Amino acid sequence: MEFRSAARPASSLLAAAARHGQQPRLTPLTTTRGHKTTARTKRALKIAPHDSFLPDRSATFPAADSIICNPPASEASPEHTPFLFLPSSDPRRAAAARMRKTTTTTTTTGPTRSGGTAMRYPRRADDPRYHLSAEQVQEMRSLRAEDPLTWSVAALARRFDCSQVFVQIAAPAPAEHKAWLAEQQEKREARWGNKKTAAREDRKRRAELMYRGEL
Repeated sequence: MEFRSAARPASSLLAAAARHGQQPRLTPLTTTRGHKTTARTKRALKIAPHDSFLPDRSATFPAADSIICNPPASEASPEHTPFLFLPSSDPRRAAAARMRKTTTTTTTTGPTRSGGTAMRYPRRADDPRYHLSAEQVQEMRSLRAEDPLTWSVAALARRFDCSQVFVQIAAPAPAEHKAWLAEQQEKREARWGNKKTAAREDRKRRAELMYRGEL
């Protein structure tokens, strides 16, 4: 049985050669390996850099540092050509100087509108409102003390149409609610791993350094 299965491919090859009128070859079939591998492809694509990118070997050791300027074949705009590489007779040097002057003037004076006045973006601090009465502030405090979960800072700010900062100042949360929030935070931090705990401690340390002006 094993001989029959092994001789079947050979018989099929001989039959195919006989049908085409060719003399059957008894040479063994061998596979050829190409260069389609990662290492060989990298070696084939590895091209030596141009001479202009190589350091000057004629200078004595140790050679001084030098700046390599290898601009493209086409002439670039002053925005893409370094100002130090432009010769004094190049007209692009004057254009680059004008562009620098215009940029400095725009940055100093700020963006202007067609009328010539500086642009101002609307902010809530520019137009403060004092529309809440003492009764409304007292109602805000009572709601905050009654149910701080339902009447959160955002909910009270939406109800009375004011900022959240004003709610935090006028109607602070009761001490029991703050203690409950601190307890929930401690339970949450107890489930942290070593990496997250170390990251939070490092964040606190960097914040303290920033507040002291040492960062």
